[in-house]
Amino acid sequence: MEGWLNGVKIDIIGAGSIGLLLAGKLIHAGYDVRIWCRSREQSDALRKEGLTVSYEDGTEPVFVKGTAFTASAAEAFAETYLREPGEWVAVTLKQQAFHSELPDMLKNLAGVRLQAVCFQNGSGHLEKLRELLPHASVWAAVTTEAAKRKTLTEVIHTGRGEVYIGQETAGYTIAETDRQFPEGAAGSFTDALLAAGFSASMSNKVNTLIYRKLLINAVINPLTAVWRIQNGELLASDQRVRLMKELYAEAVAVYDACGIDYEADAWEHITRVCRATSGNTSSMLADVLAGRRTEIRWINGSIVDLAERRGIQVPLHRWICQLVEGMSARER
Repeated sequence: MEGWLNGVKIDIIGAGSIGLLLAGKLIHAGYDVRIWCRSREQSDALRKEGLTVSYEDGTEPVFVKGTAFTASAAEAFAETYLREPGEWVAVTLKQQAFHSELPDMLKNLAGVRLQAVCFQNGSGHLEKLRELLPHASVWAAVTTEAAKRKTLTEVIHTGRGEVYIGQETAGYTIAETDRQFPEGAAGSFTDALLAAGFSASMSNKVNTLIYRKLLINAVINPLTAVWRIQNGELLASDQRVRLMKELYAEAVAVYDACGIDYEADAWEHITRVCRATSGNTSSMLADVLAGRRTEIRWINGSIVDLAERRGIQVPLHRWICQLVEGMSARER
């Protein structure tokens, strides 16, 4: 097993769709992977049943036995890492768990130098992780891979995409093309992803990629959650498209004010995404259907935050945040 021989140990915090997809393919490629689950039920199931990655396109499923990796409750991560550190920590928790649960998981690692890569949608997570781990090297992963967790131990790879790894810099207007990565930085993690069959590369334009994906998610995800429809159905009526355009117009006005780059054909790109993922259930809709809190605060809420800093009114984004947050509220 090449990864084991090379001594590359990868910790994955969060065993949702992206976490299981990464883990299954990396383990199958021979890498030493430790999966850290939010529930003991899931870690027990993974050890007992193993992990399966299946594919909607008919590709042969990947199965790895429970003895081929370590699966444990996330609360034990810090203690284990201090005793036996790894080369990379991939954080695949959704934003709500990232902000509510991750601080406790990492509180004993504040003085540790480690390499972490974050796979969250929206914004705000990189700053939070740097606050929690001030001595860590923190990287962003922006991905268009699509996956759906079927059970505690099986994930379906619903669409192949790209993974870009890079470091976000402060501010919105930066000479990204002039930046240089530290020699060898993040190379081993990118190489691991490539060896596992992902299309992965380093990018010195990760700021642009983060905000490009934020724009797509801010237009598509909340409306699919409110109307409880799959992505492609957004284009089924003029009324739906009109509301999408209004969300888009508010967002790009904020981007313009903040100096955030976006493509000239960004609106056309959003409609292409809807068509390419027409049968997909957005992660926000999946959360609503399951009665979970959504990531709306870090997606459309990020647009609201940026707008407030520039004194811009974004009533539609503010309204959609309140609407979606209200859908997942519980009476006390």
